[in-house]
Amino acid sequence: MTKTLTLLVSCISLFSYGQNAKPNQIPKKIFSNVEIEFGVNNEVTYDYDRYSGDRLISGATTDLDNKTSFGLLYNINYPIFNKLTVGAVGGIQYQSQLKISALKLGGILRYHFRNYESININLMTAYNIALSDNITSEMGNVRFGIQFPITRTDAFNVNLNVFSDYNFYGYKRIVLNEAFERPSNVIYRSFGFSLGVQF
Repeated sequence: MTKTLTLLVSCISLFSYGQNAKPNQIPKKIFSNVEIEFGVNNEVTYDYDRYSGDRLISGATTDLDNKTSFGLLYNINYPIFNKLTVGAVGGIQYQSQLKISALKLGGILRYHFRNYESININLMTAYNIALSDNITSEMGNVRFGIQFPITRTDAFNVNLNVFSDYNFYGYKRIVLNEAFERPSNVIYRSFGFSLGVQF
C-alpha cells in the first residue's frame, strides 16, 4: 500500500508539472459527485490478544470469510492545478462481514487526463466515524480508483469508478469465542465499483 501511494503521488506530481507548463489551461470550476458503491472483500483479517487475567499471553491474527460492502458517497471538488483537483468527501458504508456501519469524512485527490469530465485517477482517504456499537472511530480508509464517464449531457455526467479499498476499524466484540480473547481491530481489503452522477 505504501509503495502504491508513493508511486501515485510521484506520477501526479510529474503530470501536474507538465500540465502547468502548457498554455492551454482548463477553466477552473467546482463540481460534485454522488456515488452508490459496491465492494467485494478479497481479504478480511481480525487481530486480537490472548490474556490470562491482566497478563498478555500473545497476540493473534485470523482470516474471516470474504463478504460484501455497500455505501453512498458525496464529494465536492475544486482545481488546485491544471487537471489536478482536490475535494472533500462525506458518506456512509456498511460491511456485511461483522455488520459494521460507519460514516466517512475525508478528502480526495484526482488527476484528470483531458478535462474535468474525462477519465481520472483518484486517491481518497477518510476517517471512519462509528455508527454501529461494535467498532471505534478510526482514521482508517484509503481508496485508489479510476473513474470513466459512461454518459454525458449538458447538465451532468454518469460515471463508473473502479477501485481498490483498504479499511481499518478498531473492534470491540469477541468474534471467535476463544478463552481469554480480547478484540483489537479488523482490516478489510476489497475491490469494488461505484456508479455516480457528476454535476
